[in-house]
Amino acid sequence: MTIERTASFQSRYLNIVGTLRIPAPSGLNQKRAAIVISHPGGGVKEQTAGLYAHLLANEGFVTLAFDAGYQGESSGEPRGLEDPSQRVEDIKAAVTHLSLLDEVDSERIGILGICASGGYATFAAQTDVRIKAIAGVSTVDLGAIIREGIKNTAAALPSHALAATLKNAANARLSEANGETPQLLRWAPDDPKSVPAAFPTLFKEAAEYYRTSRGAHRRSTNRFPLRSTELLVNFDAFAFNYLISPRAILMIAGSEADTRYHSEKAIANAAEPKELFLVPNRSHMALYDDPTAVLPKLVDFYANSLSS
Repeated sequence: MTIERTASFQSRYLNIVGTLRIPAPSGLNQKRAAIVISHPGGGVKEQTAGLYAHLLANEGFVTLAFDAGYQGESSGEPRGLEDPSQRVEDIKAAVTHLSLLDEVDSERIGILGICASGGYATFAAQTDVRIKAIAGVSTVDLGAIIREGIKNTAAALPSHALAATLKNAANARLSEANGETPQLLRWAPDDPKSVPAAFPTLFKEAAEYYRTSRGAHRRSTNRFPLRSTELLVNFDAFAFNYLISPRAILMIAGSEADTRYHSEKAIANAAEPKELFLVPNRSHMALYDDPTAVLPKLVDFYANSLSS
């Protein structure tokens, strides 16, 4: 049996809300290994992050899936802002929250980031040595996506696009300062049928997950303020991944994912112990709600990396 309760903690003056899952104790005064699970860009804790949190709790880990600042049930204005520094701080604050719980062994805390949070998780772990094991599922560096789009696809961005992005973000700051409603961008197309055939499969997949009954949630609005792009442009998730060593890092990606190269870069920039685990014939979003191949690998990874 797993006990679920709402968690609330502070991160840079924002109130972060999460769901804490605690397996029933199997021994007197037993402290358990724990895992922070951070959701994709545009997601909320009830979607894929919640699924993995539930499954890992069933395997005996304390888990904490939370809504990032400005998103979901957490506080912060403007709503939906994607601020990489805040996202990283949220992860570190979640580690602090778990460390103070009686049920948790503070020396056995790992993190799991999904999609954009795979990048945020590795960045957080580079300097926060309390994090003992780092895993990513369908990891992306969202800063690189804003800078260059998706490489080697029809969604790759020309070099001059960056200047336009920064100009638009600057104008958005001025508009907000004048009291105008923040201009919003879509995370994914609202309709899977609207995605051009030449576009990467990721775009249609995202619409099929976030904008249909498959994964939709009322607090996952599929919108973020335009000026988030300026905050993301010079975020580099993987540059200092070598600092994670001697702690273990695992990247899991679908072999057919448009974003597979992000996981490959994360591992290339890391020192041992490290592993890239490819799920055959699976795409980026396929791993969001089909844990068949992913869960056993995660359980084995955390069991070994967070052993007492």
